Amino acid sequence: MPDAPDLARTNVPVPAELVVSDPGKLRWGTVSTIRAPLCDIARFAAFHLDLGAAEVNIYLDVPDPKTADFFAAHKAVRVAQCTDDYWSGKPEKARSTHQLRQAFNASHCYRNTGLDWLAHIDVDEFLLAPQSIAQLLASAPADAAFARLRPAEMLAQPDPWVGPSHFKLTGQEVGLEKSVIRDFYPEFGPYVPEGFLSHIGGKNIARTGLANIRLGLHHLQQNGARVANGHPLTSAHIGHAHAPSWEVFQQHMTFRMRKGSYRRKPNETMKVADILDLISAEDGDAGLRRFFDELCQASPALLAHLSAHDMLLTASLDLDEKVARWFGELPASENRT
Repeated sequence: MPDAPDLARTNVPVPAELVVSDPGKLRWGTVSTIRAPLCDIARFAAFHLDLGAAEVNIYLDVPDPKTADFFAAHKAVRVAQCTDDYWSGKPEKARSTHQLRQAFNASHCYRNTGLDWLAHIDVDEFLLAPQSIAQLLASAPADAAFARLRPAEMLAQPDPWVGPSHFKLTGQEVGLEKSVIRDFYPEFGPYVPEGFLSHIGGKNIARTGLANIRLGLHHLQQNGARVANGHPLTSAHIGHAHAPSWEVFQQHMTFRMRKGSYRRKPNETMKVADILDLISAEDGDAGLRRFFDELCQASPALLAHLSAHDMLLTASLDLDEKVARWFGELPASENRT
């Protein structure tokens, strides 16, 4: 089942033998179920290897031998092809939606990994921290079953992949009143929590080795209850390149409205899909572009608002440089234009 807000909570005991307090010995990594071009996967993998990940575990939602072959020589990148053979014998429900496939694959990786910590993140997400992830995790309390990453949403810029890239933070993180945040986004702010199109709940890095864990996108569960004993990483964020350009926003909008993060789930009130449907019906593409520009564009006015309230995070991703360092040249057909 997808993560649910009304689950019972449980504290999961952490055996002493699972605690690694020496950052030099601690091994962390990522797991993702991915449906993306090789260039995006290589950028994601190179960034996290450069950050110190011991493993990048990739489950290809659409099997692609070419992608698997590309990473075959790189032992730190582990690729699983989600073929019919892979799904054979597994619960039919586990593969019925993208969200359920993500949770199933991440939980499978969790049960079989030799890592000390495992982050379940998407191909358009990047761990952002001012110090090494291993140091942050090594200093987590011994009773923490997971470490929590706070959300940061990338703003649209001419080229966010090279040099400084701007991300906005939530007002909740800095204790800002909702009414103030709405002033940043005068037309659509009242309808979009925090002005974020993507998730505002953050993501987790899970301590491995705990029994009966289901590793969802936003929460850990044990035996149907949400694991509660986590530790907030106050200096780390999960940077989400959700809509880094108008073209990317357009490309993914329909899927996100019908099956993804914009859709309204049972018992929920208005969601982004409802707003986009209304805007599209009234103003068409011009209205959608106005919505995108207000909420997603790194305009001077928005950057000034965010900076004045300590809600602006700037990081250098330099993804292509990292791809070249870790993997060399991509196949010519896979290079970005």
